[in-house]
Amino acid sequence: MKILYLLFAVFFLTLFLCAGFTQDINTRRACRRARGICRRTCPSNFGRIGRCGFRQSCCKRTWVSSGCHRGDITV
Repeated sequence: MKILYLLFAVFFLTLFLCAGFTQDINTRRACRRARGICRRTCPSNFGRIGRCGFRQSCCKRTWVSSGCHRGDITV
């Protein structure tokens, strides 16, 4: 029975901590906090993660891996 109480405590703690991650980015401040930039349209290497206001998008750089890394090469 004690394990059940512990599981409920962990479950509610997880819900409490994850609640902040579900908020939308809808202001300039929230965009900057998410390390994004406010632009009318996102450049090609940026992805849209939210809105900064009227007709502006919050954009964040998307990292594309080339697939060839130093540790991948074996002889």
